[in-house]
Amino acid sequence: MKGKEQPCIRTASVDMNPWHGSTSLGTLPPKALMTFTMAAKHLNLVRAAEEMNVTQSALSKQIKALEEQLGVQLFQRGPRGLSLSAEGEVLYDYTHRAFDLLQQGVGRLTNNAQRESLVISVARSFAVRVLAPRLYSFIAAYPWVDLKIDVHRYFTDPNASKIDISIRSGDGNWPGYHAIRLTHDTLFPVCAPFLLETRAGTASPSFLNALPRLEYAEKDDWGIWFRAAGLQPTQPAGQIGFNDSGTMLAAAEAGVGVALVRGSLAADALARGSLIKPFSIDAQDGISYYAVSAPRTMHRRAISLFLRWLQSEFADFS
Repeated sequence: MKGKEQPCIRTASVDMNPWHGSTSLGTLPPKALMTFTMAAKHLNLVRAAEEMNVTQSALSKQIKALEEQLGVQLFQRGPRGLSLSAEGEVLYDYTHRAFDLLQQGVGRLTNNAQRESLVISVARSFAVRVLAPRLYSFIAAYPWVDLKIDVHRYFTDPNASKIDISIRSGDGNWPGYHAIRLTHDTLFPVCAPFLLETRAGTASPSFLNALPRLEYAEKDDWGIWFRAAGLQPTQPAGQIGFNDSGTMLAAAEAGVGVALVRGSLAADALARGSLIKPFSIDAQDGISYYAVSAPRTMHRRAISLFLRWLQSEFADFS
């Protein structure tokens, strides 16, 4: 016995492709979408055309072609000017976000491609007392340079390290390197103003003997100055040796004693009055500060700009 014929049940297929049966995104010219977005942003065809650097007629034609391709009216034209239709509002909600996101991505790629890193090796005393307070002007002028200051006591070879520029004291004799002289230094005593004020404001050899003498432990700079002054070295009330000139200057500013310093390191302290020169006699030892780099890296934009900035910034020191 045959059973009853079962009814045929048809299952409707669900189209998971939002573009199926409608205009494919791939068939829409990107320029037309950009033109629409600009016109929707301004709701003024003249301003939109100016921003896109096209004629108003060309912009109108692109919008009309887009409307025909989509089969909808995107704008309404009335006595009060241009306004978006309901369909135009929907499309603009998507296109302006899409172009904003695309602009962010392009901008990120461009910024990353333009940025450069620059590693500067500097003697600590020069870094703290001279270079660091002046770096803002370089970063303000060249914000795309990622600057790293690497502090070391001794010369770092740009050819044998990741250092781009090494700022060091010396006589300028670095064969095979590009060296720019930053300072023409002299040596002279400095002290806190109140130390001289408590001694009737006069400086003499006895003034030096009555105070602790602060000295750079690795070099007899005091002997050089005494010879330049035509004086015989004497035994002071006390001596403190430092292997870092910056620390020695900090002690001098605190009134610990009299320090013999290199002019460039004391320039800012003298200008603001935290140190004074009790004597007018300067001594020379032939040592100054130089910016040293490897010739093979001179083509790099960040290096050449930093060297040029150094020369300008330290023009008063030379």
